[in-house]
Amino acid sequence: MPKFDSNNFDSVTPFYDALAGLVFGGNIRRSQVALLPKIKTIDSALVIGGGTGWFLLELLAQTDVRKVLYVELSKDMLTKSQRLVERRAPQWLDRVEFRLGSEESITPEDGPFDVIATNFFLACFGDDNCTQMITRLHPHMGPTGRWLFVDFQVPDRGWARLCALVLFKVMFTFFNVFSGLEARMPPNYDRGFQQVGLKPQTERRFYARMIHVKLLTNGSRLSAG
Repeated sequence: MPKFDSNNFDSVTPFYDALAGLVFGGNIRRSQVALLPKIKTIDSALVIGGGTGWFLLELLAQTDVRKVLYVELSKDMLTKSQRLVERRAPQWLDRVEFRLGSEESITPEDGPFDVIATNFFLACFGDDNCTQMITRLHPHMGPTGRWLFVDFQVPDRGWARLCALVLFKVMFTFFNVFSGLEARMPPNYDRGFQQVGLKPQTERRFYARMIHVKLLTNGSRLSAG
């Protein structure tokens, strides 16, 4: 079964956000908050592989979420996230549980969750492990819950596809070396979502279609934005 173990970002924590901004401009941040207005009334959320914490602040600020389980393998990333909330919005600390660990640290008693957020997390895995990760996380989503998916994707055709293949080759190789990243290219996410019966309700694309954003539910129709 897949684990976080080979995808630890401790070594890149100090410059992770700066590097993302250098390569993708503001598209990383814009993509992650694009669909938050559609989940404003949620009560609970699971954020897995949450990074440095800025998305967590936006989730707390833009929604009514009362309970967030924030799971991160990287101790440095988790510490940075917690300190960010302590510094910027200490009044929200009681809405968040910061948990160091992998998907295996999540128990049935923690959920079910109204939203599962995987922002640039599933791209860490190869095709098979990506599918397995989705099938392991899906049971933690409530029957009427939604999955907020934000990740890298290679466009189907055109110049954007060629640019993506070059960019992702360089980028993934960098993280292969410095963070033990498992994946070599963005995996086939759709296979995993189809296996658990999730369908996109809303979809958006950023950065020449290299960043894909979806809000998935059980059997909803797609509306593109």
